[in-house]
Amino acid sequence: MDFLDWKLFTLGTFTLTLGSLLSGVVVILLARIAFVAIRRVFLTRYFRRKKMDEGRQFAISQLVKYVVYVLAFFVAIETVGLNITVLYAAGAALLVGLGIGIQQTFNDFMSGIILLMEGSIKKGDWLLIGDMEGKVMRIGLRTSLIQTRRRIAVIVPNSKITIENVINMSHGNAFIRYDIAVPVAYGSDTRQVEKILIDCATRHSGVMKAPGPFVRMVDYGESALKFELHFWSNQFQRIVDVKSDLRFEVEKRLREEHITIPLPQRDLRIISGTPVSPP
Repeated sequence: MDFLDWKLFTLGTFTLTLGSLLSGVVVILLARIAFVAIRRVFLTRYFRRKKMDEGRQFAISQLVKYVVYVLAFFVAIETVGLNITVLYAAGAALLVGLGIGIQQTFNDFMSGIILLMEGSIKKGDWLLIGDMEGKVMRIGLRTSLIQTRRRIAVIVPNSKITIENVINMSHGNAFIRYDIAVPVAYGSDTRQVEKILIDCATRHSGVMKAPGPFVRMVDYGESALKFELHFWSNQFQRIVDVKSDLRFEVEKRLREEHITIPLPQRDLRIISGTPVSPP
């Protein structure tokens, strides 16, 4: 007997032989080779001609890869001798049995397809999802990988990205306005404070020159005059460092000009007298 006819597994009328198993493996390997060839020969030229950004290229490549692998999977199933019709029936029964249990997974899967096809969020974009802010490292069919400022990899279900209000700082925005609060003591030269704040912002490389920074005196506080420095920046990923640099420089310049950043003050009244005893 030919070694390719060796029986590895038998279930009812289905028998898995070594030859059919190898055939299925060859189909999967050929699918891998086919995808690499498609990406290098066709997709690369297409991306170059359309001048697509990296995130869009990644999305289209992922969709092509999934289509090739799904087709290869069904071909491999046929190759090993499984009846596709029976597989469909079993899959349908399984879906009915699982019911609501896989509903969320299905939502995540469909959301992944929407993200990859729509291209509104791409690899490399900087997102704000609730209290989390980070860079998109990968978009999969069910989940996406977000890397935060602290370089923590967070796996986010795709449905969370498509359903919730997500701010994509990289989408359609060349720059964003940021604010820094600066309190100064009463009696300070307010125009001098304004001049110092604008000068500090203008000198920083992370601050846009046009539109330029501006200052508002927003309120009279209990212990200080409250100013806000407003500036525009395209440094989404390092904006925390930009703000820190500005605070260091502002504090230094105010100190040099003898302008005080006051501490909170409270007036304490002590009323002397003879306490009255309760009746």
